[in-house]
This record gives sequence, C-alpha cells and structure tokens, in this order.
Amino acid sequence: MLTCKQVSNALSKEDYEKLSPMRKFFLKLHVKLCIFCGKFNGQVMESQDMCRCYKEHEQDVESARPKLDTDKKEALKQLLAEQSKR
Repeated sequence: MLTCKQVSNALSKEDYEKLSPMRKFFLKLHVKLCIFCGKFNGQVMESQDMCRCYKEHEQDVESARPKLDTDKKEALKQLLAEQSKR
C-alpha cells in the first residue's frame, strides 16, 4: 500500500492517467480508503480529469465562448493599468 506522501507526490507531479495500470490501481485504492488524504487527493484526481476533458474539447468550446467587444476590452485594460499603479 502506498503512503499518503507517495500518493500526493505522484498526483502533483503527473497526471494519474499516464501512470502504469498497477500504480494507478493502488493510487485509486489509497484515495478511496484513506481517511486522511482521500478527500483532498480525490479532488486532485477530479481536477486532472476536468483539465483533461477541457483539453480534449477546447476547440468545441472556443466557438461558444462569449467575446468581449473592443471598447469594453480597452476600458478594462485602462482600469487594470490604473489599479496596478496603486
């Protein structure tokens, strides 16, 4: 069985889907059973899943994303420039 530290290190360094099947199995098993780090590392795994899904469908989402018109974009840039001077 992996330790909490090993699981956290493995998840922070790479996507768990790229791990070997045996290592991935023990990672998921630890996350399901551990009362100490299970919730946090489960959320890390969910975040990785969401990022992976977004990367796969990024082109589909791009066309539906709302666009900011040029005037509002310039006003926002000026506001940010003013705020950063403070």
